[in-house]
Amino acid sequence: MSQQQLVDLVDAATGAGTASAIIEALRECEPDVLLQFLHGALDGQDAPDAVATGTPASPGAASGVIATDTDQAMAAADSGQAVILVRPETTPDDVLGMRASRGILTARGGLTSHAAVVARGWGIPAVVGLAELSIDGDTITIGAQTFAAGDMITIDGHTGAVYAGQMAVNITDAPPQVDQLLGWADQVITSAGVAVRVNADTPDDTTQGLRMGAVGIGLCRTEHMFLAPDRLPVMRRFILATDRDTEQAALDELRDLQTRDFADLLNALDGAPITVRLLDPPLHEFLPDLVALEVAAATGDVADDLASVRRLHESNPMLGTRGVRLGLLRHGLYEMQVHALCAAVIEHLDAGRNPRVEIMIPLVSDAAEMQRARALVSGVLAVQNHAGLDAEHVRIGTMIETPRAAVTAAAIARHADFVSFGTNDLTQLTFGLSRDDVEARLLPAYREMGVFGANPFEVLDPDGVGELVRHAVAGARDANPSITTSACGEHAGNPASIATLLHAGVTTVSCSPFRVPLARLAAARTLIEMGRVDESAVTPAPSTTAHTDSVPAASGAAGGGTVVDVDELMVLHVMRLRGFATPDAFIESVGANPDAILAGLVESGYVRFMEARSMYSLTTEGRERHATMLAERRQSAPVDIAGAYERFLELNTAFKDLCTSWQLRNGEQNDHSDADYDAGCIERLGTLNTDARDVIDEMASALPRLGRYVGRLDVAGADVAAGNTNRFTGVMCESFHDIWMELHEDLILLQGIDRAEEGSF
Repeated sequence: MSQQQLVDLVDAATGAGTASAIIEALRECEPDVLLQFLHGALDGQDAPDAVATGTPASPGAASGVIATDTDQAMAAADSGQAVILVRPETTPDDVLGMRASRGILTARGGLTSHAAVVARGWGIPAVVGLAELSIDGDTITIGAQTFAAGDMITIDGHTGAVYAGQMAVNITDAPPQVDQLLGWADQVITSAGVAVRVNADTPDDTTQGLRMGAVGIGLCRTEHMFLAPDRLPVMRRFILATDRDTEQAALDELRDLQTRDFADLLNALDGAPITVRLLDPPLHEFLPDLVALEVAAATGDVADDLASVRRLHESNPMLGTRGVRLGLLRHGLYEMQVHALCAAVIEHLDAGRNPRVEIMIPLVSDAAEMQRARALVSGVLAVQNHAGLDAEHVRIGTMIETPRAAVTAAAIARHADFVSFGTNDLTQLTFGLSRDDVEARLLPAYREMGVFGANPFEVLDPDGVGELVRHAVAGARDANPSITTSACGEHAGNPASIATLLHAGVTTVSCSPFRVPLARLAAARTLIEMGRVDESAVTPAPSTTAHTDSVPAASGAAGGGTVVDVDELMVLHVMRLRGFATPDAFIESVGANPDAILAGLVESGYVRFMEARSMYSLTTEGRERHATMLAERRQSAPVDIAGAYERFLELNTAFKDLCTSWQLRNGEQNDHSDADYDAGCIERLGTLNTDARDVIDEMASALPRLGRYVGRLDVAGADVAAGNTNRFTGVMCESFHDIWMELHEDLILLQGIDRAEEGSF
């Protein structure tokens, strides 16, 4: 379905104003129609032959220079270049490089690999499992062609194709009819008691998921917290400890770190529910590579950890001591996590908030395991001794990801408040397939031979895995009628899989942030097909549960739900305010990437495109055109913000003083060694931001687009309060100072004020 067809369909249903017309519109809209608004795509030009084709793991398309490691990726990105990270496979060590990249290409892995999961979570394209890719230092061979680090390639996450050189990528801005459609979808799923949540373990991913329409977190993978660079050494000290004192010291340090992690997530959720999965992976994922240690020892290098790593080594760790098994055998680990979570919950309860937390115990295969694990968690809850820490705020459940757990779900459910299906592992164990090993070779061959109709790791198998889910849901509900059921594997973002899950009785699905809109629409269409629609709840008006900005163009930046009329003057204005602008900068300032307008301005000579940095800036002619157009706009449509602007100037003086206090202390460079002093500055920033919000809201009543600054300042201020202090006065990082200066310049230009005469420096 094209964008115009979607617009016409929604407009017709709105005009009809009946529940039946709305339901028919939802029925006719395939969820994949939303992909054009979420991810970039090659612009329809005649594409050259692909160099090679791998597994399309995360939708979208991107061009960039090749980087073969994190250092290269970050250096290239810092210099303004678009980057494609090319790796044999990715691990948590690569996360910073992945974050700096526009796309990811790997030789190994499948749809559930680390690269695929992270890329989908961030909404960037990825092609994985490219068997024709080899990397030798900075020399990269793809198919029959050889590239070097720094060469330009293009990847298409829709098809898996890899191309030599740069190709044009387009992103289609979502029309308002998309939010209307998703609002109707929310009416349907809410009335049926179904919910869509997001898989997230950082505040940024949480915020993105909520903006996309999720109603909470359905899977928080706590292992990602332990793998962060500042946590991994501490985790290793715990694992390799040979005495209780060393072990406990490491656990205490991890507890304090994780308490802050959970508190930050609860802040981002603001009362929405969260399901926290206790540590799931085997210990080897946190340890140095055994082969590398043995090689080092054989060549005479020191390898102090070799004996300990050998002692803990397992032949098949994914089927060994992981999940609940690790929690029951390694005393203190799960207790530490529950202590940290409880501390964060209590902090929010004491602040008058209403956190809702579910603790999920992974890899349970037996009711006795669940009974013991629940007793462990309940024991920690009991010693917290806080009046508000009860079943209203903390529920305990399990993740069903083994066939035995599905078959014996009735017995397990007697000890669980909820069950959530981990369909990736359940598929792997049901089929007897190692997903990372088979997706590149065996599955394509099997599909070509007709053995498999679809990749079972992409589309949930309805006859085998789906039947296990159906059996488990029925058994769990018979044994425990109040139990709730969900699914949180990658299948939960796939429309066909969502249909299987809802037919099996699952009531909540949780997926990566950029799959949430698809999941909302897919769930509504399935419920319509099942006849589970309360037509009295379906109205032409926007749903009270609908979320603004649920499909933002190239989403990512906070800016509130204000829709900005992006015309030629607005595009010129953003570049005039910022000095230059990247696609992300346009999204931050106006909520869209105006590709078509930019192309016309470049062709007219008003804007220059700096290809090496993927940036746009005004030419001399462009600055003149902006000044002329803005003067005409001021005359034809003046904006009365003078009164509010006077109050802004008072705040501006306070903000400049605050920035000086943050950077200098007693006339000397602030080395930020005094935590109390810095905390005082951060508290002042929060107060100033609160005061500024009222002033900006008043100005936004005259010019609504100014309201976007409120959301941007809120995000920057929250980041500073959470410890990311670079976003206080940092430069070119969407810091509070960056945004404030852009706002001030905007107000000056809008009113035709001479900055020199005003004295605003």
